Amino acid sequence: MNFSLKFTTKNLVPRLHRFTSKIAVDVEPAVVSALEHATLKPRKHPGVVRPNHVELPKQLNDTLKRIVGDHPVKKLIHDGQQLNSYIKSRHPPPTLEEIENKKRIVIEEVNTKMPLDRLATLDEDEAERWRRKRELEINKRLGQRIYAWKRIEYGAYESLVYAIARGAQEYAVLKRVLTELAQRDEQFRPRSFFDFGSGVGTGMWVASELWREDIFEYYNVDRSREMNEISELILRDGNENKQIALRNVFYRQFLPAIETNYDLVIISHTLFELENKEQREDVLRNLWRKCDGYLVIVEEGTRRGSELVNEARQFLLEQEQEGHTVAPCPHDMVCPRLRDLADRTPCNFPISYAPLRLGSDSLADRHTSLYSYAILKKGSQSDSSRSWPRIVRPTLVRSKHAICRLCTEKGNLQEVIFTKSKHGKSAYSCAKVSRWGDRLPMSLGQPQIKPESNESEEPPVLA
Repeated sequence: MNFSLKFTTKNLVPRLHRFTSKIAVDVEPAVVSALEHATLKPRKHPGVVRPNHVELPKQLNDTLKRIVGDHPVKKLIHDGQQLNSYIKSRHPPPTLEEIENKKRIVIEEVNTKMPLDRLATLDEDEAERWRRKRELEINKRLGQRIYAWKRIEYGAYESLVYAIARGAQEYAVLKRVLTELAQRDEQFRPRSFFDFGSGVGTGMWVASELWREDIFEYYNVDRSREMNEISELILRDGNENKQIALRNVFYRQFLPAIETNYDLVIISHTLFELENKEQREDVLRNLWRKCDGYLVIVEEGTRRGSELVNEARQFLLEQEQEGHTVAPCPHDMVCPRLRDLADRTPCNFPISYAPLRLGSDSLADRHTSLYSYAILKKGSQSDSSRSWPRIVRPTLVRSKHAICRLCTEKGNLQEVIFTKSKHGKSAYSCAKVSRWGDRLPMSLGQPQIKPESNESEEPPVLA
């Protein structure tokens, strides 16, 4: 996650260049006026994304503790930690092309160690043993290099472990993502909600907080019957006989065939569970057809999670051609991090949250989760602030200057060193208080490329 200095060759796409020249910025006039008249504090400028720290509501916190029942707390915590580690290390299923490429490389390696021309010197029995030995060596190396994907099966106990270990974390991530959507489009009042891969219901928890008076239908799809049951139990506050407070909550194990559309559609922490790219595209195409407003995609903030989110975003933008990106990108182009094959840095963002505390466990009061996401809107683009650059790594505040790494409306990664003398008080004050994930309420001009190093050298790049 840290920015490291490295040099690239000329055939690679450039990333974050350091320039000695000034990059002009144009702060939104309304923001400049509000700052000058002290009606707006820099820390509350309109590009700030909140919340920065999330805690479970007391009712949900108490319910999750209640559903633990007689299960051994230490075992639940241990199994939850193992589940979290496994989910963070996951890869999507390898494609046939990836398997064939790795097999070709392995065969070339084995040919060097066990050349085929040796067969000519062996009798029939020895040659057969040699072939078997060679085949075993190829399969062994392939097994070490090809990710052994399998779907996670959630029974009753596994669903409980998921709720306890990941409920607070996924709630925090979705609270941040959906709150940004509510802030960006204050006129959005969803009447219906659809969650594919709904798990224990974290998406529904957040949506019902933000738009409780507006949503009249919650439709949850998860292939695990036990996961749906525990989600419903949580809505009943852990008491099977208690009435659900929300209106019209439905659960299914499969995508419905009926052509009903929904204002808000979510697919969160689910893409890794689909067995190949074709199935991912089928699901996304189906969800996009059901979407009448916004589609929200969320995954772990790992490199692989970031790749899946951006694969889904590009597929919908290119194949369906009916919408545009709302967040985090200020553009509809390919993610600049993925465009550069030499850059292994994921496009991700942090959220601080309070984990669920069970018994006398010694968990810290604050954890940080990294997530990748995309919010897409169906239909025309009406957000005048969409072009504001987004901060994609921690802001570095130094003496009399602040360094921001930004994703711009041109689809590039740009580093800007803000100072009061070069960019003005408004731009500098907004930049130095903004955090990773915030947007800056301004437009950027084109820099004049004057690398600090000798012009015959390749300029340094910050990854």
